[in-house]
Amino acid sequence: MAEILHELVIKSSPTKVYQALTEQKGLANWWTRHVQAEPRTNSIAQFSFDHGKVTLRMKILRLIPNKAVVWHCVGGSPEWDDTQIYFELAPNRDGTTLNFAQRGWKRPTGVLAKCSFDWARYLMSLRAY
Repeated sequence: MAEILHELVIKSSPTKVYQALTEQKGLANWWTRHVQAEPRTNSIAQFSFDHGKVTLRMKILRLIPNKAVVWHCVGGSPEWDDTQIYFELAPNRDGTTLNFAQRGWKRPTGVLAKCSFDWARYLMSLRAY
């Protein structure tokens, strides 16, 4: 199965990066403004794009404060369905190293390359936030 991988350094503490990945206000500041989410395992977060034409639904599988967040896509885009999104955080001398992965793509074609590019842009927004 195909996957998207990115790594970046964010000049902020793992605590602040974790908050940006788990709290509704944080998510709305770097991914999409149209978000319904709460930092609770097994809850379903919703992220709307393109004026509501696409709404991704993510089940929050794992929350390890200041270390990891894992989502499982349960709806919104056939190509995304059943993929898992990983945010792994590690402190470093400049702040936080974020290792990102979206795993479980059924094939390496279609929107995979576009999504990889889009994730890179959104992760840069996270870093700026």
